[in-house]
Amino acid sequence: MLAAAVLSIFLAALISLHISLYRSRKLYTHIPSFPIPLSWKWAGGHLDLIWDRRRQLGDHRIADFSLILDWIRKDLETSTMVIFVANRIMIYTVNLPLTARVMSDHKTFLKVSAREANIAYVNGERMFGDRGILLEPGTEIWYHKRKMMDPAFQKKFLKCLMGDINRITNKLCDYLEQKFEGGKILDIYNVMNKTALEVVCTCGFSLNDDFIMLEESELNTAVNDLLSIIPVSLRHRYTFWMPWSFRKEKKRLKDANGLLRGTVREILAARIKSNSDNPDCTSNDILDHIIRGNMFSDNVSIEDILDDFAVFLVAGMETTAITMSCLVWLLLKHPDISQKVIAEVNEVYGDKEDLDYEDLNKLIYLEQCLKECLRLNPPIQMQFRRNTTNDVEVDELLIPKGTEIIMSVQSIHHQEEHWPDPYTFNPDRFAPGKKIEPFTYLPFAAGPRKCIGKHFAMMEAKVVMSKIYRTFTLHDPYPEERELKKVTKMTSKPKDGVFVKIEH
Repeated sequence: MLAAAVLSIFLAALISLHISLYRSRKLYTHIPSFPIPLSWKWAGGHLDLIWDRRRQLGDHRIADFSLILDWIRKDLETSTMVIFVANRIMIYTVNLPLTARVMSDHKTFLKVSAREANIAYVNGERMFGDRGILLEPGTEIWYHKRKMMDPAFQKKFLKCLMGDINRITNKLCDYLEQKFEGGKILDIYNVMNKTALEVVCTCGFSLNDDFIMLEESELNTAVNDLLSIIPVSLRHRYTFWMPWSFRKEKKRLKDANGLLRGTVREILAARIKSNSDNPDCTSNDILDHIIRGNMFSDNVSIEDILDDFAVFLVAGMETTAITMSCLVWLLLKHPDISQKVIAEVNEVYGDKEDLDYEDLNKLIYLEQCLKECLRLNPPIQMQFRRNTTNDVEVDELLIPKGTEIIMSVQSIHHQEEHWPDPYTFNPDRFAPGKKIEPFTYLPFAAGPRKCIGKHFAMMEAKVVMSKIYRTFTLHDPYPEERELKKVTKMTSKPKDGVFVKIEH
């Protein structure tokens, strides 16, 4: 009893000091509502509302965190809310001026590092490391890497990839014809995952393994295990490390990570030696640009290069597969739009078997559909930054140094003031000549830290989707289902798959 009383007094004193310090810095401007001082709820900002909403949802393990936060934000009738724990302030916002400032000013508002995001190392296993290009906060390391890798995503290089993407897409169509003709129902999301993995491995890293025709490959399994287990470690960060907890998941994570990094480590070592022996003779794929971007410093190891490889592999596979699968689902539910896509695809192909790079610009309506799909179903639902300089005021909101800003891509995409009738699938929003207000469309983020692989992803999706609709007729096996159920882990993806029937 005495120990409990002492602990309570200590906590009350700590919270009181905490409040006093923040009052002296006038940080109450963050908080839309003011719980009673000295309450643990005050110390947590709106954290208690988050737990209440999660309990209402029932299964908190698959709860959509972005959706939970936005429900609370709407309840409070504010564009900005606060998660306020100890000395850590996190602002969750759909405020457009704040979003624009944060994403534009990449020197003030830096990315949250992989270590702080708890994905640099997981249970002692190196995953994305400390200096990978995706989550490297914004030092000279990041600037150099980005400069070196940019050429790999420009038109001259992308044009060279059309042959490989066409070949892989033809293999995909052969697979679908062999396996799923005759009215069989297939999960197109699973097939798109394997296709996207083969595209990124072939075009990006010259790894010519057969992922599509194999029912399951070791590398495909390894990538899927990483994507499923890392979110478990994040949700249970305070217990995952305990020796007796999550033993099966830890073993799968160790095996998957070991296979992925071990396989690629050998390829990297051979490529680095080849480039060193013949500096003028390189394959000029994304892997070469990753190597060049990391070779500027004697302190960079092969493990550092593997970090960037892992980022491109995971990001290039998962997000594109999600987009293509979600678009298939949307087109199944909107046959009138599907017919417009098919008419355009047939016109662009004409008598040709494969698309040329120049044909991609002619697939105008398909691109509109892809963009609208990304608006409705952004694979990455939130963007994170931190104010690393001085206190900044944006739109009458004080952003103290050290504050983390969480920008809800999903919610910004669904704001009615920017997107009338926001939950309706309407590709005409992106028709030629239509003006999109800056920072209201963020599937690839925006500003200097926008996704480097944006054009590669759109090119891949156009080729794959156009070939499928050129070759097959897709039927909806479950027309009564009107909602695509999704699960949010590292990405927001179809929860139970996307099912179709195909007819040649």
